[in-house]
Amino acid sequence: MITPDELADELAGLRVDPPASLRDRVLARWVRVPGPLGELYVAVTEAGIAYLRPEADPEAFAADFRARFGRPIVPGDELPEGLLRALGPDAEGARALPVDLRGLTPFARDVLTVTRQIPVGETRPYAWVASEIGRPKAVRAVGTALGRNPVPIVIPCHRVTRTDGAPSGYIFGPAARERLLTAERAA
Repeated sequence: MITPDELADELAGLRVDPPASLRDRVLARWVRVPGPLGELYVAVTEAGIAYLRPEADPEAFAADFRARFGRPIVPGDELPEGLLRALGPDAEGARALPVDLRGLTPFARDVLTVTRQIPVGETRPYAWVASEIGRPKAVRAVGTALGRNPVPIVIPCHRVTRTDGAPSGYIFGPAARERLLTAERAA
């Protein structure tokens, strides 16, 4: 008769690594890259860039990601194609990068999709974004959605201003917004 320990050993010997396609659907990967605001941590899923933050260390970034998305995340060894170019001085390549906006409300996805189309060097007011998504009275809700943007810089919420053109709050602070807009030569 086989003992429970022997059975456990036998079963452990049957273990195989999951196929890459399953592993990629379950695990997100993070990479650290240089960005316009210094070092950035970027989480990537099989659907695209899911989260971007200038954290102090990888453990804090991974903990933030897990808390927000409820998914495991591990260090990655490969940058998404075009990521460094998209975070560079012209930032035009950001529109071509796939982003993973799963888990967001349809309203938030609409806000971020429209915001992503604002050209480098230009700004738009919150009211413009609200109007573009067909919700002209939802100006404050647009601000809330932008404040929760999981991939700032890639989705340039720093290009959205108050109606009078004055900058408003920004996820990384007003100085960071100013640096980004100055680097883009925005008026």
